[in-house]
Amino acid sequence: MTDYDKIEQVKSLIVEVLGKLGINATVEYEDSILKGLVFNISTRDSRLLIGHQGATLHALEILLHTLVSRRYKGEPLYFTLDVDDYRRKREWHLREQAKEAVSQAKRIGRPVKLEPMPNYERRLVHSFIQETYPGVFSSSEGREPNRRIVVQLK
Repeated sequence: MTDYDKIEQVKSLIVEVLGKLGINATVEYEDSILKGLVFNISTRDSRLLIGHQGATLHALEILLHTLVSRRYKGEPLYFTLDVDDYRRKREWHLREQAKEAVSQAKRIGRPVKLEPMPNYERRLVHSFIQETYPGVFSSSEGREPNRRIVVQLK
């Protein structure tokens, strides 16, 4: 089976699962070098699919990864789900928050705490700070679901 056929079948599976959830949606995909394979779901029920801080979207992505891995044993297919470009916008917002926290930490000379966020968002912020600001250190503190990032100077 070619990759194109597999991608089309995964796209159909996403539509099927959403249909069983009672959600009418269209699914488009993009295969880029930077992001990999991204299935973007367009629907009127986007808030329902995204959930608080993307928690529902993340759970749906885990469910679909499980279904795809069972269907294509031995042939992994790595992909990301997005709903109306929510993840792209959220990543931009998190990077902006991290930039502001770094500048505030430099300005006041004390650690700055960010809002609580899920682990996959904290991972993105940690890697962004590590790659972009060599003189800045970030760590996580607290317990789920109130775990947050602390940004401080080294």
